[in-house]
Amino acid sequence: MATWEEPLGAALDRVEGRDKVTGRAVYSGDVTVPGMAHAVMVTSTESAGRIRRIDTRAALAADGVLAVLTHNDRPAWKGTPDIPYGAEPRMPLADGRVLHAGQPLALVVAESLEQARRAAALVRVHYRTQKPVPTLDDALPDAYTPTGPYLVLGDPDSLRGEPERELADAQVKVAGEYRTSTISHTPMEPSSTLAVWEKPDRLTLYDSSQGVFRHRPALAAAFGLPLDRVRLVSSYIGGGFGNKSFVWAHTYLAPLAARAVRRPVRLTIDRKQVFTGTGHMPETRQTIRIGADRDGRVRALTHDSVNPTSFVVDRHETTTACTRVMYPVPHLRTTTRVAKVNTSTSGAMRTPGDSPGMFALESAMDELAHATRLDPVELRRRNYAEVRPSDGKPWAGNRLLECYDLGARVFGWGRRDPRPRSMRDGDDLVGWGMASAIRVEHRARARAVVELRRDGTAEVRAGTVEIGGGTLTTLVQVAASGLGIGPDRVSIRAGDTDLPETAPTFGSRTSGSTGSAVHLAAADARRTAVRLAVGDPRSPLHGLAEDDVDAESGRLFHRDDRGRGETYEALMSRHGKRTLRGEGDYNPAADSPRALSTFGAHFTEVRIDRDLPRVRVTRHVAVFDCGLVLNAKTARNQAQGGIIYALGAALMEKLTLDPVSGRMVNPALTDYHVPVHADIGHVDARFVGQAETDVNPLGAKGLGEICAVGVAPAVANAVFHATGHRVRTLPLTPDTLLAAR
Repeated sequence: MATWEEPLGAALDRVEGRDKVTGRAVYSGDVTVPGMAHAVMVTSTESAGRIRRIDTRAALAADGVLAVLTHNDRPAWKGTPDIPYGAEPRMPLADGRVLHAGQPLALVVAESLEQARRAAALVRVHYRTQKPVPTLDDALPDAYTPTGPYLVLGDPDSLRGEPERELADAQVKVAGEYRTSTISHTPMEPSSTLAVWEKPDRLTLYDSSQGVFRHRPALAAAFGLPLDRVRLVSSYIGGGFGNKSFVWAHTYLAPLAARAVRRPVRLTIDRKQVFTGTGHMPETRQTIRIGADRDGRVRALTHDSVNPTSFVVDRHETTTACTRVMYPVPHLRTTTRVAKVNTSTSGAMRTPGDSPGMFALESAMDELAHATRLDPVELRRRNYAEVRPSDGKPWAGNRLLECYDLGARVFGWGRRDPRPRSMRDGDDLVGWGMASAIRVEHRARARAVVELRRDGTAEVRAGTVEIGGGTLTTLVQVAASGLGIGPDRVSIRAGDTDLPETAPTFGSRTSGSTGSAVHLAAADARRTAVRLAVGDPRSPLHGLAEDDVDAESGRLFHRDDRGRGETYEALMSRHGKRTLRGEGDYNPAADSPRALSTFGAHFTEVRIDRDLPRVRVTRHVAVFDCGLVLNAKTARNQAQGGIIYALGAALMEKLTLDPVSGRMVNPALTDYHVPVHADIGHVDARFVGQAETDVNPLGAKGLGEICAVGVAPAVANAVFHATGHRVRTLPLTPDTLLAAR
């Protein structure tokens, strides 16, 4: 018998990896059905105004065209979605108002994609234009406190103590304005929706969705259907960084078109529409003031933030959320404001609010370290929060100090000369910077089924979606560990609302919430088998207490006498059982008695040529506390990917709005730069966590987002160390460095 190896934590290859590299994996855009037609959106070239007339005659006369839908002749929407996260209150093609460039104004449906594209180019839109509010600079005078459904993301303001008084009396003061730019998700896979009306009142969508269960109510409301008459299927996602967690126009328009032409319709957006129609992270302007004692202990802090929002709905970036809980500041005030701009609605983008907010906070803390002549790590140690500062709750695991220790040791932080511009290598200025990371651990209800079969194999059934982070693999490992069988004996079905409802695959909820549901389901199936054995006079385990029975390698056995036992196959065959079913329902309380967060520390090295001020990140070390690591390989890969993602925002990514028209200047990968291999140095990701069962039964916490929090300020702090010039604007492009001189 092969030696048993515990599946949890093992560095296993992805279960779907071979299918992906050989092309067998089916994404939403790969699904075909008989009679399928194709749709293409016609989008606005203006940012503000009204439609005077849409001329569709040439498009309707083009070869293969089945229909052209506009706000004048579309089928009626049956309702307005009312879900707390991920839907706009304004439906596509609602009326003749134009609120942003790239807004869908018409939909062309044709026999082929090529015919639909050609006909879409023939649609002529005549506008009554208005002067837009093109940028945040134009909107700032009218900034206001946000209202509406997105307050579910968090309160815009907070206050404790008397920060103004304490700031006035502080021994050491630092202050600065920090700016982050508008950035785009830019997933490799543009969103795609295939709509099939199987009956007049039953809709199936094959959709690029990070949350099939979250999106189903929106579709049901829009088309006036009971929830059980809407099915969403999302097999694989080719990159999901938050934009596929919202319901955007194309997801509504595909079934609308399918109903109009009475045929299945696929609508795949083009690359430009990814930028203009599926959200973005908005730019932010943040002002931070810190008052501290001479020994670096922070006494008072204010953090004020503003970001643009669309004319459709208020959506604020929760940039101050981390500030409220990162350090034990007795006197604190935070505010968040929004300002109306003629742009599309922003959306959740990996670490919404946390990344831009921590750029400001951790840059300011580095300025405080310089002002107090303290090592940046030591400053943070002196301001470590023993409990959550916002409410005094004890942490359900906080190994941030261990993150500092391991990161500093691996990086070699002790060799850092603290003097700016003191470290050089030839013509390169060398800078070392660091920053902390924190993120609230979100939880959501999740269900799963684990079915154990007579032949010793098992199947996991859970509606979760694989967005590229290794979810299917880790859930297989959870089930295998719980059953005591090899992960190669476990299969998984996922990505379908016909399966048990799970947490959405966004907000770093999958490992903790859906993983706990699978953990509970596997334990339930195993418990059923154990009870069958200990109650069976023919079993070697008869009469034992259930807790005395363990399982490994597909075999149940006595904990103190491993030779006493039997296989699942023998047990189930004797009882005529083809399967044993386990169910898991993880339903966390709305409020936890402990504070739930993930933590991390980033250490980075930059090199900047003395004559060419281009920042190169040559080395980055990060350490994370994310509870139980379910798979060493996928966790490291997830962390490295998140760090590289955040390096893009720190060094090069910026969506530019034209200051006159409000249109995006660079909505294409030819002009919007993302990191390539040559841009990235060595990235070393490590973990200090262990199972945190105070958080959830599995003991795992989210990793997908914490890994990106704190990267940008670590880089900016390294730039200051290298050059002696503080840059408070992202991205850290050569022009920003030149301006800081």
